[in-house]
Amino acid sequence: MRQAILLGFALCVTAASVSAQTDIPAELIRYPDTILHNGKILTVDENFRIAEAVAIRDGVFLAAGTNQDVLRLRGPATRVIDLQGKTTIPGFVGTDADNDFVGGNLYKDTVIGGKVLGTLRDVTNREQILQKVREVIASRPRGETIFLRLPDEGADGMRLTKADIDPLSPNHPLAINVTSFDMVVNSLMLEKVVALLPGGMNHPSVVKDAQGQPNGQIFGHAMGVAGWDLRPWPVIDDAVLAEQKQMLHDLNRKGITTMVAHLQGFNLTVLNVLYHNNELTMRVFATHDFLRQNPNAEAYLRRIGSLVDFGLGDMVQIVGAGLAAMDGNADSGSALTIDPKLRSGGIAFGPHGQNTWIGFGPHNNAWATNQIPKELTEWNNVRQAIKHGWNTTGIHNVGDQSTEIWLQTIEDAMKQPDIKLRPQWRPFGLDHNLFWNPQSFSKIEELDFRRGLGKMFQRPERAVELYGDRIHDAQPVPELIARGFKVHIEGTDPFVELERYITRRDAEGRTWGPDYAVDRPTALRMKTIWAARYIAEDAVLGSIEKGKKADLAVLGEDFLTVREDDIERIPVVMTVVGGKIVYEGQ
Repeated sequence: MRQAILLGFALCVTAASVSAQTDIPAELIRYPDTILHNGKILTVDENFRIAEAVAIRDGVFLAAGTNQDVLRLRGPATRVIDLQGKTTIPGFVGTDADNDFVGGNLYKDTVIGGKVLGTLRDVTNREQILQKVREVIASRPRGETIFLRLPDEGADGMRLTKADIDPLSPNHPLAINVTSFDMVVNSLMLEKVVALLPGGMNHPSVVKDAQGQPNGQIFGHAMGVAGWDLRPWPVIDDAVLAEQKQMLHDLNRKGITTMVAHLQGFNLTVLNVLYHNNELTMRVFATHDFLRQNPNAEAYLRRIGSLVDFGLGDMVQIVGAGLAAMDGNADSGSALTIDPKLRSGGIAFGPHGQNTWIGFGPHNNAWATNQIPKELTEWNNVRQAIKHGWNTTGIHNVGDQSTEIWLQTIEDAMKQPDIKLRPQWRPFGLDHNLFWNPQSFSKIEELDFRRGLGKMFQRPERAVELYGDRIHDAQPVPELIARGFKVHIEGTDPFVELERYITRRDAEGRTWGPDYAVDRPTALRMKTIWAARYIAEDAVLGSIEKGKKADLAVLGEDFLTVREDDIERIPVVMTVVGGKIVYEGQ
């Protein structure tokens, strides 16, 4: 202690001497706010340099190097933290993080009595669905609008029509999400939808039966009206704020310092309140969902213009437009692929999956031969976004055929003759990307189309039932990296996700494509600086280097040497965002 005091005094004297000799006012001499030393600091810079100490000032890294070099910078008020040899890494960047926000999927979640209740996971077959409808209707006041969300892509849910639910809900407008893109509504809700939908009942996103009459199934723009325009906002009260703060704290506890997610007005308003209350402990980069399944895209864009890079200080920024996905998931067979599934597995979707832009639930409509005018699909919203200066990113994409259609749609949209402002500040991007087609690689490079990796370990045994051994070749990470694609690992459970890509083993211990495993430094890059690159933030985030934002996590185990099977259990003992400690464990 005595030595620390003497050293601090000596530095003050030295600073005063320098000030006197150079006529620099003492107020302009700034020391680090914090120094962390005696650690194993994985900088994740270009050379994956390992430092012993790091200095932070004004929320950014001032220096990283040896204990001696960094400690000489401390001043009388510098907080000095002894890491006691602990491994320290850049803060994780958690992408595809919409499920970690209160009402993050508000457009499709269950909402009863103004409360967001998520997915009704215990409701799967037809009998259970109809019984749940009876129970909810019986418990709510006459005339209340009710939204229910079933587990995605359940066969019984997708077979429902308004004939099934009208008798149960004669006095309540009712909408039931049966996938992320499809709804079944009763007659009362359908009346409200077509009143706001351009073209009304004639819009192709209102499904008709064999007699040409609406059957209550809706998708695309019609679902957008129901899910976005007719769904009531929950009240933003102390309970909502407390829930969101806890969700962010839980992620800070995992070492996550930055989130990337497609969000909508409700989420952004909650973040606005937390920011102004000085209670926001996470950086958030949002793709705004205001165009998602919006039948009035151009009118909205004319009113708001381009909000790309608008935000709240350096904590919240809008980094693009979120739009509706074109396909579903591999484990259910709805991923839109070039090659057909090898086996049906009893799943209802067609051999190549489902294009959600042009049909409800399981259908075999092909993009090339589709009869629905593209101007009445999400294709038009992509073009309108690009015309008005918006990039599109953070969008669900699993199959290689959907990738090709996205690439072609964006390339064509960039050639529109009446572009008002060419997208120029943020890149285009897609999430998940399970299946890759090498023939698309040149176009991906040409458009600088950035891509994340997810869904690989989401029930892969079911994907094998559908795609056979091809699932082992999904996400060939070393080959992608060798090609120059700095792909990142998605999700908000970072050590679990790192272990999956390092070992290619799922939660049950089954190995999928072992030749495509990556080493630990590469995996860490994929969860930090390459994840920051996805949204063009790698110049200021994702590594511990001078001038970058001071976001880091101190670990309770050595990431580079802990047993492979224990990576997912590595504890975080401290998380720092912008130089401030936002989580401190045991």
